Amino acid sequence: MVKLIKSTVKCYRKKTKKTVGGKRKTYEYNQYLVPLKISDQLECNQDVYVVLENELEGMLNEEGELVGDQKAFQRHIDVYQKELDELEWKHGELSRSYKELVAKNTKNNQLIRKLTSEVENLRLVHQELEKNLKIERENHLALEKRHQLEVKKAQLLEEELSKHKGDFWTSIRSKLVSKEEKDLEN
Repeated sequence: MVKLIKSTVKCYRKKTKKTVGGKRKTYEYNQYLVPLKISDQLECNQDVYVVLENELEGMLNEEGELVGDQKAFQRHIDVYQKELDELEWKHGELSRSYKELVAKNTKNNQLIRKLTSEVENLRLVHQELEKNLKIERENHLALEKRHQLEVKKAQLLEEELSKHKGDFWTSIRSKLVSKEEKDLEN
């Protein structure tokens, strides 16, 4: 059974004073009030509907009960129930889809973190290898210079030897002869 509360709308003019553009202005407007009694037993923050009395008279029968086509009400309830069921089904589908997307996103984030870490490690390895390669190039250049110096020395020695080749045997013979002569003398 619907509980009806009767009250009369009270209307009064309200004035407010505001400063606009440096000038003080007075504004008036209608304020409406629907007074309720303690005996109506309403709770704070309770929602209520206000229906005009002339519209309400067409909705009530002689006993004061709401009238209307019960079948129409039931049809509306059935339509709303069907919409509610469809919305609940869609909510379930969206929840599952959301959970799948969250799981996929989590996996992708983990993969991204892993790949980022690997890229960072590879970058560090690359830097280390680049540094080692630079050192090896410097060592190679130093060895190549030493090799070229040694080749030049060998060429100079060969040239020197080839110049003194005849002299060398001659000097050895003369030394041998001088030694033999010394031996003979002794």
